[in-house]
Amino acid sequence: MPTESWTSQFGMPRPVLGILSLSYGTLMEILFIPCLLAMKDKDLWRLSCYKIMFFVGIVDMFALAMNSISTGYLAYEGAVFCTHPVFIYLVGLCGLGLWCCSCLMNILLLVNRTLNVSNSRLSDYFFEGYRTYLVLLIPLAYGLYFVFFTPTCVFSSKYYAWFYDPFIYPNRTSEYTNVAHGINNLMIMCGTFFFYGYICFVLCKASKAGKCSKVQIQSYQILYQSVAVCFINQVSSSVYVVMNFVTVPEWLIVFAQLLWQLDHGDLLLLYSNPYPFPGCPVIIYMTMNPTIRSRFWRKVTLKKRPTSSVQTTSIRPMPLQRDI
Repeated sequence: MPTESWTSQFGMPRPVLGILSLSYGTLMEILFIPCLLAMKDKDLWRLSCYKIMFFVGIVDMFALAMNSISTGYLAYEGAVFCTHPVFIYLVGLCGLGLWCCSCLMNILLLVNRTLNVSNSRLSDYFFEGYRTYLVLLIPLAYGLYFVFFTPTCVFSSKYYAWFYDPFIYPNRTSEYTNVAHGINNLMIMCGTFFFYGYICFVLCKASKAGKCSKVQIQSYQILYQSVAVCFINQVSSSVYVVMNFVTVPEWLIVFAQLLWQLDHGDLLLLYSNPYPFPGCPVIIYMTMNPTIRSRFWRKVTLKKRPTSSVQTTSIRPMPLQRDI
């Protein structure tokens, strides 16, 4: 069957969403480069959280190529699985592996930050020096498992999203189900909620003890941002699983896809004195992290860092904040 016939029968050209998706993905890819270069500065690179954030950023850049740039092209064209079977199959596998790898890396970053505020000795044991690289092999192997040992997901321009089912043959949805992906999304929902909840609890406890007004300000900032972050992650993760088994409104499917793109233009992660917030990493870096923001502009303008005004991130004003 000609490509046009597959599109007219099973797909739907979406030029507006396609162009927006392509533009967003391209812009985020460009902005990511100086942010990642800034993290490579020696005084930041020695901190384990920046090492993790750097590799999360690399994964996010590859993921954006799939869920924003490739998706935008396919949506603009009105593609379905049978219009580009090999391309969609491979992109779906890569996107699935990158998403799951990113999920575990972000949980790993949350573990790093949680240990940082609760058990510095255990944090050093797992993340000191080269050990950070060894720990990062776990999410890498985890993502590769999804690439090689689980079913792919395929794009449908009719719904502007990626599904287990290619929607070519009726009543065969169960044959394409990816149980491991559903478990992964459940893990990221529960893990994000638990670790952010614990960090908020520690900071609120310190605030009530009157240890530092700065801690009180941080506790409220983290509480508000955690609610927003958990909303983005939980909605995109849950809807992407539910919509493969239950009929949901089309607007909700499109909304979940947009949140998934936001997650990687994002997910993450912010190191802002000093706790990560998934949600538009590049935008957060530029608006809430003065260290990354100043170094971002230095990378863009090719200015050298003045030695007289270097500010490291190892100041320890209070026991609670070990790597601020």
